Amino acid sequence: MRAQHNLSEVLRSLGPGERVAITRNKKVVAELVATHDQSRPPFPNFAARARATWSDGWQGSSTDSLLEESRGER
Repeated sequence: MRAQHNLSEVLRSLGPGERVAITRNKKVVAELVATHDQSRPPFPNFAARARATWSDGWQGSSTDSLLEESRGER
């Protein structure tokens, strides 16, 4: 499989510790190694961070309302 156009698919197909060689003109120029821990990092809690930074002064907005504001009237 060519990584040039399918890198995401190549990476998804790797199991923990598996390796893929990247070649140029039939010579290995790089090697990709899958990590043993393939769990996704936790998504940061931006609202909790904002509350901790600005205390009760931060009211927050939903992502839907922020998107609607940024798009404006169409």
